[in-house]
Amino acid sequence: MPSKNDLHLAARLVFDGTVAEDAVRECLAEIQHSEESGRPLRLEEALAKRRLVAPERLTAARLEVMLDSGHFANLIDGYELVEKVGAGHTSRVYMARKLPGNDLVAVKVLHPKLSLSPDVRRAFREEAELLMRLKHDNIVRGYALGRSHGLEYFAMEYVDGDTLLEYIQKKVVFNEDAALYVILQIGRALEYLNREGVVHRDIKPGNILLTRENTVKLCDLGFAATSGGAEGESDTTVGTVAYISPEQARGRTDIDIRSDIYSLGVTLYHMVIGELPFQGSDDSEVLAKQILESLSSEELKGRGISDHLHYFIQKMMAKNREIRYADPAALISDISEHIRGKKTLTYNPLAASEAEGDENLLEKPFHEEGGDKPAAAPPPSPSRSWWKPGAPKDDAARRRETEIRERLKGLKRKRE
Repeated sequence: MPSKNDLHLAARLVFDGTVAEDAVRECLAEIQHSEESGRPLRLEEALAKRRLVAPERLTAARLEVMLDSGHFANLIDGYELVEKVGAGHTSRVYMARKLPGNDLVAVKVLHPKLSLSPDVRRAFREEAELLMRLKHDNIVRGYALGRSHGLEYFAMEYVDGDTLLEYIQKKVVFNEDAALYVILQIGRALEYLNREGVVHRDIKPGNILLTRENTVKLCDLGFAATSGGAEGESDTTVGTVAYISPEQARGRTDIDIRSDIYSLGVTLYHMVIGELPFQGSDDSEVLAKQILESLSSEELKGRGISDHLHYFIQKMMAKNREIRYADPAALISDISEHIRGKKTLTYNPLAASEAEGDENLLEKPFHEEGGDKPAAAPPPSPSRSWWKPGAPKDDAARRRETEIRERLKGLKRKRE
């Protein structure tokens, strides 16, 4: 009988399209026969006899099995991989302990199959090098880049929190104050990127992290590029279809920071409305809407949002980029002026106590800038939910934290 490892490897080879299913079944039958005859074979040997797969592809498949099966703790020298915390089209992300010591970091590992492509490896390394160069409180920090046991990886700041997308998927509709708080912080990250001559090109809720301390962090610079390339069009559209700007949808090569501002506008819309502005049956239909359709002012007004928020969304998402905010600094200035005219962020709307009911929270006074007199908070829209990620953790969250701490202690004892 083939071993569990052989069966997992066989499934991975078929799933990846590396070896045909019929050929794998023949190899498994040969393994069964070899055991009965007293000369047991492993799947790798059976595959090699038939020359069905190149050695490097077989190694990649074996690594994929190890990463999927949870046997990944010691695959990266200098780090103890503790738990997978995310995965995407190109990589997996693990919470890890940097050795020696107990410092938590995040380790991003390129999918082994993709690491066989020089272009993909180069892009992965460029993202790591960019993160290590950038230093801003609202951008995830990069620490180290390397290769270990055939795996391409880089270590970066571990963020204890969730993405905006995870909140949205839980049907959280953001209060305007909380939404603007997030947009301001990401606006500052974009202002910094703009000074560095970088365009992110994939601003979306899934790439925005919210920490337990209410700091907002921009991550995943895999699509980042130098601002303002030569004018023209490309056959390739980069970014996430639901959030990309019209010029990105057209494949234009002279993308600048205004494209990120558009995507941030879509993100703001998604946060406060709870759905995307342009939807379709497939990506092609959504792309066409991104290019051809404008936001409906009447529909936005009917959603119960304030005039100021309506204005911010419309200006950020203007189809003509000349009408959008020229740069993040202009966006930050506009939102800050709006906040100063109503209240400051002296009272952090994200740090609300779960013990306070929504009504009490919304009646809490905000302090006017430069004065001690409280100004009444604006009346909330009854259809809005108040977002409280900074609230005391529930029992499940506490149990999870305790479990992680105990696991780390166990790993340390094992090392010692």
